[in-house]
Amino acid sequence: MKILLSLAALLALVALDDEPGQQAQPTGLHAPLTGLLSAHVENGVVDYAGLKESEAALDAYLAALARVDPETLERDDALAFWINGYNAFTLKLMLERYPGIESIKDIPSSKRWKAKRWAVMGKRYSLDQIEHEILRPMGEPRIHFAIVCASFSCPDLAPEAFLAETLDDQLTAATKLFLANRDKGLSFGKEAGWLYGTNYVLHVSKIFDWFEKDFKTSDRSVVEFVLKYAPDDAVAFIKKHRKDLDVEHLSYDWSLNGR
Repeated sequence: MKILLSLAALLALVALDDEPGQQAQPTGLHAPLTGLLSAHVENGVVDYAGLKESEAALDAYLAALARVDPETLERDDALAFWINGYNAFTLKLMLERYPGIESIKDIPSSKRWKAKRWAVMGKRYSLDQIEHEILRPMGEPRIHFAIVCASFSCPDLAPEAFLAETLDDQLTAATKLFLANRDKGLSFGKEAGWLYGTNYVLHVSKIFDWFEKDFKTSDRSVVEFVLKYAPDDAVAFIKKHRKDLDVEHLSYDWSLNGR
């Protein structure tokens, strides 16, 4: 079913339709993305068919991002800008191949995360550059639960854009939501030992394996990061069995996060 963008999002798109080359201001910049996400994302699942019908609005948002100089942004504005940019660029990447795509991994590597094709202030970036050279060095591990690679085992795509003024709460909510999902974020329990006895096992997403050094500090382990955001029952289990706890990683489902 086709869902129209909110009036606020449409007005924001008009406001951002500046002269070619003119820099768009951050105020209201991400309202069009919120309009698109709220209309086409539910519980992390994307209605790509509906979003395809609104692709022109997504293109207009990407054009607005291209006119912003991220070097002029304060830290939280910059974090929100690049998180939203990463997600919007990924959505565009999928729409270019929809409906004939079942996984982002169907796209050749050179045209997927390493393709320098996303324009910001006259420079072309790849998704890898945004993630590994811009976002990760900013020292905020919760970005891994905000940026989404269009796959079911990724964190849920939020139904709204990230904004500087609400960023901390949004990142915390995204992290907690992911760890509350036992299929892809975190699960735990007692399992039979390989030969005998019982093992107490904490299963966490492969994200904690791939980006382990982002979650660890000199005085914090990955498990301690998880404890800060995990559901109460998981926290109780981890604390009770901490000395005997085995940490393993869940399998990763790369299928498209769509209907």
